[in-house]
Amino acid sequence: MKASVKRKLLYRVGAAGSLENAVEDVRQLAENIWYKGYHPTWAELETLRSVMSSESFQRSLCVLELLSQYPVCCRDTARHLQQLTRRYHHQLLGDEDVRPQGRYSPSQRWGLTDTTISLRKALLPLQTRIYADAKADRHGLSA
Repeated sequence: MKASVKRKLLYRVGAAGSLENAVEDVRQLAENIWYKGYHPTWAELETLRSVMSSESFQRSLCVLELLSQYPVCCRDTARHLQQLTRRYHHQLLGDEDVRPQGRYSPSQRWGLTDTTISLRKALLPLQTRIYADAKADRHGLSA
């Protein structure tokens, strides 16, 4: 998938109106990030930021942060996504970016009323070792 197509996918995730409406797009985005090496860049996110509402952009960032939390996400990819989202969180919300320890809701951290339950359920089949091994040579579950 070309970068512009992936950027459109990231746009659709945020512009869906709620995360509940973006489940299939989030699954596709997860596939691209976890197994196809997609690393959204600062420039891509800045382009999206210029054409999206603040809430829609925050929804896209929330999904990137969520995807970075899964063990199937390669460590370097997870670190990259967390750096991007941390930087934007500070810029947009202006508070200290101290992530809660343990399990927390990225949607609440981003000030969204969206829930992530259906996303988490939809992502479960994509993160098994068998699925991951069939999709990519290198992933977060690799030895």
